[in-house]
Amino acid sequence: MKRYDLVDTLRGFSVISMILFHACWIMSYFGMAVSQEQIYGTGFTIWERTICIGFILIAGFSFSYGHNHLKNALKIFAAGLAITVITCIAVPDIRIVFGILTFIGTASLIMIPLDRLIQKTAGRNAAFSITLFVLCMLIFLFTYNINKGFLGLTVRSSIDLPKELYSGLAATFFGFTDPSFRSADYFSLIPWIFMYLSGYFLQKVMRLFGIEDKYLTKGVPVLSSVGRHSLIIYIIHPVILFALIFCISIFMK
Repeated sequence: MKRYDLVDTLRGFSVISMILFHACWIMSYFGMAVSQEQIYGTGFTIWERTICIGFILIAGFSFSYGHNHLKNALKIFAAGLAITVITCIAVPDIRIVFGILTFIGTASLIMIPLDRLIQKTAGRNAAFSITLFVLCMLIFLFTYNINKGFLGLTVRSSIDLPKELYSGLAATFFGFTDPSFRSADYFSLIPWIFMYLSGYFLQKVMRLFGIEDKYLTKGVPVLSSVGRHSLIIYIIHPVILFALIFCISIFMK
């Protein structure tokens, strides 16, 4: 897999930001330092969204650098499935169903045939890549609130969707979230597939204009090292944080 230090650096920065956010979230869960009102307030919500957007945009951007797409996609999807099974059994009140790893694994699987089609048709057409990058970004914004039952960025300018669509796990997976669905980490196929595609087409634009080798080769060594091991860090860090903060909470009582 070809790697660029700046891409790994940005991924590493996102990983560290995610660890800090999850530490705050777990502290709020145990009633330490951070309140539930703060965690679900505007500031923390914006912080959490920037982390997610960064991860998914970088995942789409990095797709073309991989060699064994099917193996990588299945590995990420399996990790997401394992997290679902473990959290449903061990901590059902904060279970993770259709989390970010499940989404990235699914998006990568979808991207395999789509990438082949694009390469055969307009893979080296800069105007095509720029147009699709902008279009995917706009569609992401337009569908961002699909989980809430409408299309558009604001309720005032929204298009309401039929409530009948929002029923069952299959519908929830695609973005039509069942009212009874609960997950501590939830990324439906829509709208997030369009952020993933935005990253994919952004990479095509940068490659066609020769920006990759000029600007992406230099990064921050410590952050790029974290970025190269992001999957294993993502999997193990919640367990470590949960155990550590739990012990601290017991000690403080």
